Amino acid sequence: MRQDFVSHIDTRLYKTKYRTHFINITKDIEEIINKSGIKQGTVTIQTHHTTCGVWINEDEKNLIGPSEELGYVADLRKVLDNFASPMSEYGHNDICDARNQKGKRNTHLCEADENGVIHECVNGYAHAQALMIHPSLSCIVKDGVLLKGKWQQIMLVELDHDRERTISVLVQGTK
Repeated sequence: MRQDFVSHIDTRLYKTKYRTHFINITKDIEEIINKSGIKQGTVTIQTHHTTCGVWINEDEKNLIGPSEELGYVADLRKVLDNFASPMSEYGHNDICDARNQKGKRNTHLCEADENGVIHECVNGYAHAQALMIHPSLSCIVKDGVLLKGKWQQIMLVELDHDRERTISVLVQGTK
């Protein structure tokens, strides 16, 4: 019996609340897989952003925080900030505009306001941290279920500041 290869795509929006906000999206991914009807295949989760990623690990407060509720810095914020500190200088943050005509960065900018000032995020660190938290990942779908270990969860990770984030989910395989 021939089985046709099919695909299903879905898009979801999430509102992040702070830098290094980890949002557990596992149940949403499982819902999308179920809706697809695909029994054997893969699921790919991809963000539409450069300072936001997806990650598989434990949804455990000491790893991911939030630091403000813990009263100390969560492990992964420590690791990310040690890799690329928000306090370091980045050429990406040196915006060339009416206030800073010798700025290094003059591409991929928002429109200037009526005074020639460009209101960009100072987020060079977030782009650097994205080297560690990637914009996409793929997992196996077996018997219509997301194949994962006992503690594995899929999380959307905000590397910059609070904002709306978009992910696309592609499930492909056979029914």
